[in-house]
Amino acid sequence: MNVIYEPKGRAAEYAHLAINHRIGCSHRCSYCYGPAVTKDPDFHNKPHDRKGVLEALQKEAPKFAGTNERVLLCFIGDPYDNSNLTRYVLVVLKTYDIPFQILTKGGMRAASDFDLYTKLDAFGTTLTLLDPERAREVEPFAATPSNRIRAIEIAHARGIETFVSLEPVIDSQQSLLIIERTHKFVDHYRIGKLNYQPSKINWRRFAIAAIKLCRDLGKDYYIKKDLAEHLEGFAFCNTDRRKVKREPAKHKPDQKGLF
Repeated sequence: MNVIYEPKGRAAEYAHLAINHRIGCSHRCSYCYGPAVTKDPDFHNKPHDRKGVLEALQKEAPKFAGTNERVLLCFIGDPYDNSNLTRYVLVVLKTYDIPFQILTKGGMRAASDFDLYTKLDAFGTTLTLLDPERAREVEPFAATPSNRIRAIEIAHARGIETFVSLEPVIDSQQSLLIIERTHKFVDHYRIGKLNYQPSKINWRRFAIAAIKLCRDLGKDYYIKKDLAEHLEGFAFCNTDRRKVKREPAKHKPDQKGLF
């Protein structure tokens, strides 16, 4: 079992390395790509931790010790969708000096692990809408927008690097409003569009507005390729946060007795 892997396609724009220790998600977001990717009819009904991941990770982690590439958790499940495994995975990554980034809609459930973060790690959440009723329609069992925002605000206060994934964009005005409401405690925005579903959004107009807003607020951003295709002739500058800048490791981590 290869636990740490290199994502492909759209996922590779988020991370060079990832771990899918969690399969399936009970949030039941209307735009979810998980069932199509995994071809699992029980994707929403029976989310679960992968068996044997922790043992395999402990054997594999030494090969990545000291890497400058952040490992993302995770692409085919939410690390804080009632998972008992996430903290143990983070402990292994921390032990072997492997930087990580979390992307979750679990909100404050993630805060219990903030003690494991170093200056090399990052905490992020997906935000699509601010209105709780509209959010409940498209993300019925995910944490509320205010709960997710509270988690990222607390992470920032603890000195953790924070990011917001503005993908999918369901309502372009709401996405711009999210940037305005959260910029004081969000370090980086990753901005995409709505895929797999029809939309009447003028993507060029939205992308330019989002970039100008980030510039005005002094925020780093990354425009994903699907959205960037609508920006011919408009100059912008992406900031890539998939890697970290680090000092050379001063010691090798202990490879025995993690648990």
